[in-house]
Amino acid sequence: MAKYIQTEIGTEKQCIHCGEYFPATKEFFYGTGRIKKDGTCSLEANCKDCYKQRFKPWVKKCNDVSYRYA
Repeated sequence: MAKYIQTEIGTEKQCIHCGEYFPATKEFFYGTGRIKKDGTCSLEANCKDCYKQRFKPWVKKCNDVSYRYA
């Protein structure tokens, strides 16, 4: 399966978690912090919604003070 496709909207990227295609922009994907050779920013493989679902339990667990000092 292709990660990117060209449509009339422009370049779209596929989320690896839900399999949906979204425009390859920071509106739908978080940036990884890496800069490509052409000067554009790399995007995460998961869309923002799937990224939040995946990491929300982890963030809650890590921010729980009683968990850290138990």
